[in-house]
Amino acid sequence: MSEVQSIFTTINSKMANRETLTVDEIKSICPSVSTPAPNPELRKTLGITERYVHVPTTQVIEDIIQLGWEPIQAVQVNARKKKGFQRHMVKFVNRDFIKEDTTEYPELLLSNSHDGTTSFTLDVGIFRLVCSNGMVVKSEDFGSMKVRHYGYDFEVIKSAVNEMMQKIPEYLRQVDGMKDQKLEREQQLEFARKAAMLRFSNTTEETIENIVDMGNILESTRKEDDGDGLWEVFNRIQEKVLNGKFEYKFGNKERKARPVKGFKQQVKLNQGLWELASEYLPETATA
Repeated sequence: MSEVQSIFTTINSKMANRETLTVDEIKSICPSVSTPAPNPELRKTLGITERYVHVPTTQVIEDIIQLGWEPIQAVQVNARKKKGFQRHMVKFVNRDFIKEDTTEYPELLLSNSHDGTTSFTLDVGIFRLVCSNGMVVKSEDFGSMKVRHYGYDFEVIKSAVNEMMQKIPEYLRQVDGMKDQKLEREQQLEFARKAAMLRFSNTTEETIENIVDMGNILESTRKEDDGDGLWEVFNRIQEKVLNGKFEYKFGNKERKARPVKGFKQQVKLNQGLWELASEYLPETATA
């Protein structure tokens, strides 16, 4: 094994075990985080306006580390035309939220691109130990924050992170609410139909039944997810929809769904599923 392969193997092992990554390790697997500012000619080629202020993601990563969050994963989208300037995401955990009896704990997701099309975006996620699944929170009044490149400094990101941390206990309480809420069979089927429609967007609740077997979507794959609780149902559905663990058919042709690989699509689906699950909570339990 070459030295480069050895480095990547080590980093991938650390990410699989959710160990803290160094900034240099992040740059190795996700080089777009440290893309230098484009020159005027490249700005024109990429369509980046003069108003756009280049702030390397590495600066934000280092600032978030100062606030007590440790980077554990990094990924970037594949790109040809805008290679080095494409969208990327870094995931963080704060060990203060992880106790000995913890089964779920929050994550912080930072996404950005250097092509002038996006602000820094912060999302709250919930990680579940039992299945190694991550979920991304979404609600009507909170769930993500955007930080502009223009005028960026440490106090800006500090304020954004602190505001999100203040909301985290509400989302953990929402998880507890899901654990206490029971769903009737028809509610479970309704949830499954709406969830399947997130993957097959050109469908309705009537036509989706002809494409996906809702019993398959609702089937439990581990004993921890057995039962009629909203939390268990949500986790069964989330795992199936994102990981592609279900069969579907168009016409007479049956196929096996593939896992959703793009992190942007994963985040969008996760947020949509969280929003669906939240609809089955009493109003007092929602954030």
